[in-house]
Amino acid sequence: MRLVTLSDIHIRSLNDQGHQCLNDFFAHPLTQDATHVGLLGDIFDLMAGDHEAYIARFHAIFEAIGNICRQGKIVFFAEGNHDMHLNGLFKRASMRWGVEAAHRLQVLSTERQVEIAGKQVIIGHGDEYNRSDTTYLKYKSFIKKPWLTFVADHVMPLAFLDYVGERASKKSRAYGHRTYNEEEVRKKFRLGVEAMTPEAAEIVIGGHSHVVDEYRFNNKVYLNNGFPPKSRKFIVVDSEGARLVTF
Repeated sequence: MRLVTLSDIHIRSLNDQGHQCLNDFFAHPLTQDATHVGLLGDIFDLMAGDHEAYIARFHAIFEAIGNICRQGKIVFFAEGNHDMHLNGLFKRASMRWGVEAAHRLQVLSTERQVEIAGKQVIIGHGDEYNRSDTTYLKYKSFIKKPWLTFVADHVMPLAFLDYVGERASKKSRAYGHRTYNEEEVRKKFRLGVEAMTPEAAEIVIGGHSHVVDEYRFNNKVYLNNGFPPKSRKFIVVDSEGARLVTF
């Protein structure tokens, strides 16, 4: 068994830098030979709700995910803070893949513990680990509320979501550029991982911070691929252990 994961590539359009990272990840021999593939949030820079236009806009990506499922691999799509309330959308898209392939896709709204090569692995977007960012955690608690799925699917027009998302993305990038201190961010996430990882788990995989990390503690390891358009890294878990791999 082998799990490969990627997060935080923030695709805005087909053939942008994030999309190229995704293509490189899918084409890598370790991914080709994997049994499980994790797309762990913020794969898209903005995607919210069951809007048919997303499938047309990112048709090549949905088809690529479908092809991986047709190959017999299990695909986990863990929602991030830029791509959320997507269960309906992926059900709609997967109807075109065939029943068996569709059943191999699992959309995760929270972290999940899975067993890979005899190891207990926690996978998710990882944004909950920075417990000192209380403003963000309150924001996340609000945007993840189940009733907002209905709003995203049936109330908010796609054009409005695009407008709000673009403004939020610009502010987020500008704020991050002004305040980014990789070592401080790394410390905050490590503290959260130490505090929140259950005893039975051996490997923790998360993203969100955009800071590459491989942190070993209490016979466990925490891995973060950072911002792959810059780091050029993804994560592998198999019989050889858990590690960061460069594209």
